[in-house]
Amino acid sequence: MTASSKIGLAMLALSMAGTFGCSRGPAIQYVEGVVTLDGQPVEGAIVTFTPSGPGLGAAGTTDASGVYRLNPLTGRAGGGTLVGDYLVAVRKWEYQDPGPAPDPSDPKAYASWQEKSLRAASREPTYVTPKAYGDAATSGLKATVKRGRNTGADFIFDLKSDFEGQ
Repeated sequence: MTASSKIGLAMLALSMAGTFGCSRGPAIQYVEGVVTLDGQPVEGAIVTFTPSGPGLGAAGTTDASGVYRLNPLTGRAGGGTLVGDYLVAVRKWEYQDPGPAPDPSDPKAYASWQEKSLRAASREPTYVTPKAYGDAATSGLKATVKRGRNTGADFIFDLKSDFEGQ
């Protein structure tokens, strides 16, 4: 094979790669935002983006500053999600903590702790963010992901503690 035919084959391969792409799937876009409740950052809230149509769901958890970074439900951390319109849910709840188990050699204290544990497990959690925000159908929160970095005002969700749903 001559040098010019090797160059020609290499150029053809590059051209085909450009035409067909070396993609492993749809292009994931970076998404970062902030969640506050009555103006205060919410740490440990789960932010879920559900596509309005076909698409890829994504979720992230807020840090101490209320900042979340979306992770596609089938991809790498911090990756984001696909371009499109999304319904958004934000939820944070806490369960009653019965505390550490006492020494089982004290049957009365241990039985009391077991009872507290069973009551705590059967109760609905205490919602830090109003329950209605935790369901994309009632939260009223929406976002549109575009090509490139998605940050800023469109991805800030300032929740209100008196919200009862839409």
